[in-house]
Amino acid sequence: MSRVGRKAVWAAGRARVAVRWVSLQPKRTRRRYRNVKVRWTAIRKLIKKEREWDAPLRMRRPRWWIKGFLSRSAILYDLDHNDPAEYVSDLQRVYRTKRMVHERLQDVINNKLTTHLLLGTMDIRSAELLGVYWRRAVHRFPGEERVELPVYLTRMRIAQQVFFKVLSGAEGKNIFAVKRVDEATWAVNGVAKDLDETVGVFYVQNRPLIVEEGLEQHAKQHALYPHAVNTIRVLTMIDVTNGHTPFIATAVQRIGTDGSAPADNWSRGGLSAKIDLDTGQLGRATRLPQGDTVEWFDAHPDTGAPISGVEVPYWSEVRDLVLHSARVLSFMEYIGWDIVVTPDGPVVLEANINTGMNVLQAHQPLFTDRRARAYYAERGVTTDLALDPPAVDVDEPI
Repeated sequence: MSRVGRKAVWAAGRARVAVRWVSLQPKRTRRRYRNVKVRWTAIRKLIKKEREWDAPLRMRRPRWWIKGFLSRSAILYDLDHNDPAEYVSDLQRVYRTKRMVHERLQDVINNKLTTHLLLGTMDIRSAELLGVYWRRAVHRFPGEERVELPVYLTRMRIAQQVFFKVLSGAEGKNIFAVKRVDEATWAVNGVAKDLDETVGVFYVQNRPLIVEEGLEQHAKQHALYPHAVNTIRVLTMIDVTNGHTPFIATAVQRIGTDGSAPADNWSRGGLSAKIDLDTGQLGRATRLPQGDTVEWFDAHPDTGAPISGVEVPYWSEVRDLVLHSARVLSFMEYIGWDIVVTPDGPVVLEANINTGMNVLQAHQPLFTDRRARAYYAERGVTTDLALDPPAVDVDEPI
């Protein structure tokens, strides 16, 4: 056996001994061990995230690392002049907020396939699920038909657009917008391809994808940026001070850019503009900083389209849809809703436990909302009112 192989065997053996040792300890000790393990995993994720930002040392903000903030978050929130205690930190986000909802419920909502099925069962207006792509074929819903991918593509109508998405994942990765251009041409994420080239894009995928019907966005939403579906992110949680009724904590309009197209994702260069919850009017937009300053835009930086002052169409209907959905799924407690406003009204595109703190707190820290702070405190996110994170089920295997 090679040296690397021997090391792997020894490591596996040590892990088994550690698990066995932990299983023999009192319940309190096991819980502490599990919490330490989860916290260390969160810290490692943040270290990796910090290193992914391609920036010189002079742009780093190490003084804020100890407070749980990545350098880009410290710049975005201007922590040199604002109170860090008012913001949900990156460490709180990855270590505590992800544990507010039970992991089994998270499994349901983080899977786009089960989310579609759940929303359909609850009669929540959502994007149409066409099928699942796997092993070179589309398994169409709700029928029994299995269609080979080349046949499925040739059956698409001219100008029809569908989206192929991974079952789970964030930040707009592995999304394929496929549009039938003419009899012999398809566009995949805006790039024209013939049938063989289009099929080749998916034959190299090694995991299943859901297939959604493309949504036509409202003309006002399309005008914000025409090369992406510009979605609204609405954060709901329950009011622990008033009968655990859901409420909207904040909402932002996400807007695509040339860097993020065909998606509008913040992490890939998309914009975020705060929505006035009463009027639906947009404020100035910003984006994740590439340097040591934050940019603000009254108009789109790529197209010049106006942003600040634009009103979201069907805003009262958006609020009604989100609050209805949050009440129907109140057992989830904490959801980031992605909404598409179509010419006929709003539609739920996705629901997320990972709500994207940066895209929301770029405009206003969440702890400044009394109801939000009370919820975070009760679920163990804030450190001033609840020092320990929520208890986990220590009887489950580690």
